[in-house]
Amino acid sequence: RAYPELMRAAEACGAAVVNTMMGLGSFPADHSLYAWCTGAKGSECGLALTRSADVILAVGCRFADETACSYRHDVAFAAEGTRIIQLDIDPHEIGKNYPVEVGIVADARAGLAALADALEALGPRDWREAGYTAEIGRRRDEWLTTLAGCRDADRDPMDISSLLRQARQALPRETLIVHSSGNTQAQMIQEFPFYEPGTCITTGGFSTMGFTLPAALGAKLACPERPVAGVVGDGDFLMHVQELSTAVRYGIPVVFIVANNFGWISIRDLQMAAFGEDCRYATDFERQGQPYSPDLAGIARDFGCWSTRISRADQVGPAIRDALDAGRPAVVEALVARDWPHTGTPAMGWWDVPIPAYMGHSGDYAQGKLQEGV
Repeated sequence: RAYPELMRAAEACGAAVVNTMMGLGSFPADHSLYAWCTGAKGSECGLALTRSADVILAVGCRFADETACSYRHDVAFAAEGTRIIQLDIDPHEIGKNYPVEVGIVADARAGLAALADALEALGPRDWREAGYTAEIGRRRDEWLTTLAGCRDADRDPMDISSLLRQARQALPRETLIVHSSGNTQAQMIQEFPFYEPGTCITTGGFSTMGFTLPAALGAKLACPERPVAGVVGDGDFLMHVQELSTAVRYGIPVVFIVANNFGWISIRDLQMAAFGEDCRYATDFERQGQPYSPDLAGIARDFGCWSTRISRADQVGPAIRDALDAGRPAVVEALVARDWPHTGTPAMGWWDVPIPAYMGHSGDYAQGKLQEGV
């Protein structure tokens, strides 16, 4: 929770602040120095700034595969020409994946506070009028324009990008927002702004499914005075849907926004990117060849939750506000697009997916799609 110290250090040197997936919510998205995320699921803005930086102060960052775009040269980080100052409480992390100019073994809050003190002692810096701040703003605006081009407000069912945009407008700034895996998590990283410290609760590592529902209940129990929302795909939601009973029995008023695309579509899209357009295996939820889903809103209603099912972007805001006003566990089942390219937004980074040599034309297709950032 080194949020004030991070703010002081960033403003003292006029540095862009770029998040990893697990760093989301540590810096307000409406601050002039904020530059979104880097990494395999990062933003065009964040990747460009980490790739071109002459110095990077890495705080609690392990430079793991996800963040480093599988260590592919000049995607997230330059192999040469960037000096890294790495601050971490674990000495074994310092210099483990990238050579460092300076290593600092320290707690994040204590280390950032000491750095901020030293930087502020050098005298005030007018970062607001600096050319670099203007560059950050330009790159951020370009990224937001790219995202806007991925949305179609008239689609029915809606795209996830439109769902997230409307959800952000409807949820109070202080809402604790929990998410865990799939296209919803990837797009939250890319395009969902967090304004208040500590309002993003997510799980990294191996894209842990089933986290959102129970974690959101825990967040509400820990912070009963704060609104709490879980943003989750249908495959993830169904892994612990029975815990709606827990929410109802104990009166835990969490709002779940379920993006229902009738399958594990993030995995299906990856199958198509790696092995060709016709390769889909065990990822679509189907019955007798037709898309299948249980009535998630109906299931929630039978558990005793407030619930509704929607499919258009203009329905999102009213549904979420009604769910918040219900004062009890609530489920907004949002039907979303399940056909590429409307299932997600383009991946701007790189993730190393091996392409077997025997794949022939399918391999050519996959390699081309991965180079395009799909």
